[in-house]
Amino acid sequence: MTDLHVDIDPDALAPGTRLGEFEIERVLGAGGFGIVYLAFDHALERRVALKEYMPSTLAARRSGLQVAVRSRAHAETFGAGLRSFVNEARLLARFDHPALVKVHRFWESNGTAYMAMSYCEGQTLGSARAAMGSPPNEAWLLTLTDALLGALETLHREQVYHRDVAPDNIMLLPSGAPVLLDFGAARHVIGDSQRALTAIVKPNFASIEQYAEAGALRQGPWSDVYSLGAVLHFCLIGRAPMPATLRVVRDELPSLRELRQELVAADGTRYSDAFLGAIDTALAVLPDGRPQSAAAFSALLRGQALLPRAALSSALSSAFVAPALPADAHALERASFAPTTELQHERTEAVAVTTSWRTLGDGPSNSRPMRRAVASRAKLAAVALATLSVAGVIWYGS
Repeated sequence: MTDLHVDIDPDALAPGTRLGEFEIERVLGAGGFGIVYLAFDHALERRVALKEYMPSTLAARRSGLQVAVRSRAHAETFGAGLRSFVNEARLLARFDHPALVKVHRFWESNGTAYMAMSYCEGQTLGSARAAMGSPPNEAWLLTLTDALLGALETLHREQVYHRDVAPDNIMLLPSGAPVLLDFGAARHVIGDSQRALTAIVKPNFASIEQYAEAGALRQGPWSDVYSLGAVLHFCLIGRAPMPATLRVVRDELPSLRELRQELVAADGTRYSDAFLGAIDTALAVLPDGRPQSAAAFSALLRGQALLPRAALSSALSSAFVAPALPADAHALERASFAPTTELQHERTEAVAVTTSWRTLGDGPSNSRPMRRAVASRAKLAAVALATLSVAGVIWYGS
């Protein structure tokens, strides 16, 4: 971990301050929920990144090392965030993945808590992208994404969600390998207590369910998938996507696939439909329209999987309101499909229904209500097949 912000927090510990075997050297970064220091571990003779729980709106340093809440009204919220901070450290200490920052030790003292982590030399992805004239190519981004998805999958297996995947929380080591920093666990708890969520999350990278969990808007692996999709969008466009809170009202975020001709990597190469389409899907505003896991997103990026069911339904709905409905059975026969048993079955059934509709006679068994019902079903089947035949809309690998 290296310098994250240049601003020095007035509550930061001074260089030379000792916390047990750790000696503070300087501030690396300060945010709304904690201060990160470069410290020297005298016991193991190595530098570490030492993070102190310090939610600036709730607490301040009163004297010496001691931290105290600003008012009694904040005590409960501060305590909830403190417990979350310690739990986060305890969880991180269990994980061992090259793209996850390693926690060596954590403890409570001085009215707050600390965690000692590996110190990573390098620069944030945000800084690296800002220094680029053009976006990195697809191969570079896939390598980056593979490492991050591996880290997220490690967390998700334990029902742990990062909640704060963003360019400034991804450190690029000198080797180019990424390391995922700063979890949003304490933010999540404090945000739930204070309901000041716009100050808690990073609006351009947070999913809509991070603002309020209810019913279908539960947080899960798909929430981190959204944030990672936003990170990739940032890497390609050079700026963050519009916040989910605005998109849910009126979604004006352009599809990356629509911008494909304008997107050229620094080495002159272009991006595949599968790659751009997967990022668009990860950025679906509603959770059920996104890949539901890190593994599903990884497969989608390479065109090795179908869109989520909700995204399929959305595509079918869009096709249904289109002016032209290609209900011709011969056109349906020419449609291209993903080579899966389920879709082949749906295709066969739809063609059969459409053919039946076109060949209905006027006998007593074919009453007008029956013909209308079959016709309606046939049109829906035709729309489904026509949508499936559009290259890259549903099956990116075709």
